[in-house]
Amino acid sequence: MKVSTILLKTWFDEFNREYFRSSLPVPKFVIGNARTQLGAMAYKWKSVMGRKEYYGYTIRISNYYDADEKQFKNVLLHEMIHYYIVIKGIKDTSSHGIVFRRIMNEMNARGWNITVRTDTRNWNIAGKSSTKGETFLVLAAVTHAGKHLLSVVNPAYARRIERIMKLSQEVKWHAFYTSCDSFFHRFPKYEVPADGLYPRLSL
Repeated sequence: MKVSTILLKTWFDEFNREYFRSSLPVPKFVIGNARTQLGAMAYKWKSVMGRKEYYGYTIRISNYYDADEKQFKNVLLHEMIHYYIVIKGIKDTSSHGIVFRRIMNEMNARGWNITVRTDTRNWNIAGKSSTKGETFLVLAAVTHAGKHLLSVVNPAYARRIERIMKLSQEVKWHAFYTSCDSFFHRFPKYEVPADGLYPRLSL
């Protein structure tokens, strides 16, 4: 699914009443498409009579992944905890410090799954969930140092990469496979070797 600013506002009002005693002013909501940052809470500040005055609160949620409703709600709640800490002027030990984790754990005890960092490795990219049956050319390799590596490559460059792999003194073994597993959606498709030896491969 994808979220909208209207949907975020609806969820925000619900969570504000249930978990924050309606103490949070409604911020600006922005929909983004970031791959590595599922959510963010930002604000501006200015100095007034020697004191910092905060304003312009914004909560940004990414539609990059095809997440379900509860996953999006977990992300929103994560950002609302940050928002609450700032609004209340609470000093925490770090960005995800003792206060943040205490509130997070209290919410998780009520059935949520809020985390400090979200593992998106098995999440589908929005708009690609309908690509069932797409075939990926996957290069597997083992180096003499004992590293096991994987990469998705562009089939048009397979022969060139094959020659480079054979000549590389760092590669002990390699092979090409095909896969329809959506897991490989997250891999960039390498076309040419990046360092002159072999493509940079992913663990």
